Amino acid sequence: MKSSLINYPPLYFFLCILFCAFSFLIFPDCVLISFPFNLIGILPAAIGYIMLKRASKLFDEEETTFYVEEQPSKFITEGSFKQSRNPMYLGAVVLIIGQAFIVGNFIGFIAPILFFVVMDRICIPVEERIMEETFGKDYLNYKKKVRRWL
Repeated sequence: MKSSLINYPPLYFFLCILFCAFSFLIFPDCVLISFPFNLIGILPAAIGYIMLKRASKLFDEEETTFYVEEQPSKFITEGSFKQSRNPMYLGAVVLIIGQAFIVGNFIGFIAPILFFVVMDRICIPVEERIMEETFGKDYLNYKKKVRRWL
């Protein structure tokens, strides 16, 4: 199975991080949160990073892939996957929100919204279709029990 750039979450994550990081240079007059109050963003950024790492560690422990272009051998229902079908994306959104606070620019807050919408409308539906085709009723039952985000 070959993924296209249209359905490549790391690219969107990277672009949103860059957009958020450089929003203060592009729109210097849109400062919403100034120093030292912007440092509150360190907390959600750290939480988002931890969420991402913990979820990806579960993939490693189960020896399955989280890459869209590879066929999954298992689907994970333990750990953070008990509360969210997409804890890695959720962690990424929280991390980008933290970065937006740190940057302190109003325009930077567009980045987590964009990431969320692209994941929710473009990437996740493709991944869920693959999971349904691969794991059938087991995955459908899991979808009934666990929400997409929270």
